[in-house]
Order: sequence, then C-alpha cells, then structure tokens
Amino acid sequence: MSTCVIDNKEYDIDIVHTPFTAQWLEHYNNKLLPVKLAYNTDNHKKLVTFINRHMDLFKKLQLTTLSKVEDSNLWDQDLLNAIHLEIVLFQKKHKSGTDLANRNTNNDWDFIHDYLHALETDIRHNTATFGQGDKALGHDSDTLTENWSWEPLLETEEFYESSAFERYHFNVPFTELGRHPYEAFLHSPSTYNVEGSMIGQVGQNVEVQLVKTFPRPDKGYEEWCTQNNLPPVGTHFPLANFVNQSDAKQIINADSIKIIHD
Repeated sequence: MSTCVIDNKEYDIDIVHTPFTAQWLEHYNNKLLPVKLAYNTDNHKKLVTFINRHMDLFKKLQLTTLSKVEDSNLWDQDLLNAIHLEIVLFQKKHKSGTDLANRNTNNDWDFIHDYLHALETDIRHNTATFGQGDKALGHDSDTLTENWSWEPLLETEEFYESSAFERYHFNVPFTELGRHPYEAFLHSPSTYNVEGSMIGQVGQNVEVQLVKTFPRPDKGYEEWCTQNNLPPVGTHFPLANFVNQSDAKQIINADSIKIIHD
C-alpha cells in the first residue's frame, strides 16, 4: 500500500516498481518534502477574474457553461473543453457574436479565450517541485552529500529500465555527475564520451504534475544513441501516479508532501 500525504490527508498512489524507485525509497520513504517551487496558478487566476467579471453577460447570452463556472473546477480539463466548445459554437452561430462579446466586455472575451488555452497548457506541462535543500538549486551539493556516490548507483541497464519520456504524476529529475544521454544529445553531442555519465546522486527533488503526459524524444535521438552504443535513456525517473486522477489537484496549494510505501 502506498500513499501520498498532503495537508495531513492521505491519497492512494501507485509506486512505479523500477530499480531507481527502490533506491529512492531507501532515502525518502516517509520523509517530509517541503514545497520548493509551488504550482504556477497565474493563468488560472486571470481566467477566473475575467469570467467572474462578466457572468451576468454570459447568462444573457445563454452561455450556460461559462455562466456556471466555479473557480476550483477550472482545473478540470473536461470543463475547459466544454467552455471552449461553447465559445466556438457561439461564434459560429452568431457572425457578429465575437464583436458583440468584445464590445460588451472591453475585449475581455478575447482574453478569456487566450487564458483558456494557456490554462490547458499549464495542466499538461506545469509542475510543483517538492524536496529538501535550497529552493534555488537543483544540484544542491550540501543536501545531496549523504546520497553521493562516485560509483554507479545503478547499472546502465537498470538506469535505462528506470528512466522514461512518459511523465507520471510524480517524477524525479536526474541528478548525476555528467550529462545523461538525452541531455548530451541536445546540448553536447560531440563531447558525450568525455562529459556523459549515468552515475551520481539520488535526487532530492520530486516534480508533481496534474496529468500524465506522453512526450517523445527529438528526431534523431535513437540514431545518435545507436552511433554511440548507448541505450535510449529517457529524461527523468517516474516515481508514482495518483490512483484517482482527480486527487492530483491537491498538489496545487500543497505546502509539503510525504510519500509512504509500506
């Protein structure tokens, strides 16, 4: 049984069983991880403000979804889809609808559409970071000292098996001595044999996001790995997923998290 404790409430999670997670749990199981970088809510706040400002108009225009929005529900992708569909159908139905809405909202109608798209992007890509050590540092040597190793923490095959491009709700960034293969491919492909590495620390940070995503590596990455006799290593170590997808929203205002794996 695995849980994530947020504000003294427990939420069921599924731990990803990889060689890395076994290492990570040895160091951080049942340890408090304070927030280091809170989830960015700027676009959500702007969208809420603009919608609430013109609620009476939306009711007159019979925009039923927009006129019944509640602030906390705007983190729901299905609701955002419904709002977007309602806006598009209104503009298709009424040829002058966009001009009418903008005139009566001082152009806020267009801003609502823009912030709607921005919030959808936030939901897919933004993260909150929890961990120990200096908030400003990802490679925090003082905090990482106890977990430092000049020997490989994982064999190359174990590192490969533990990494991914697919992002879970909970992910641990790499914290290694040199560049890992994908980072080397992007920034220093000609010096990997000197700078590349898959050894180092068990990272002290956990990045948490609202939805699982499935990015792919840049074109040419697999070919570069083949040329350098390297496995196609991902960009991070997946750690866990919320069992109930809706629980992920709890990280938006969380002051800390604690992962407990019995």
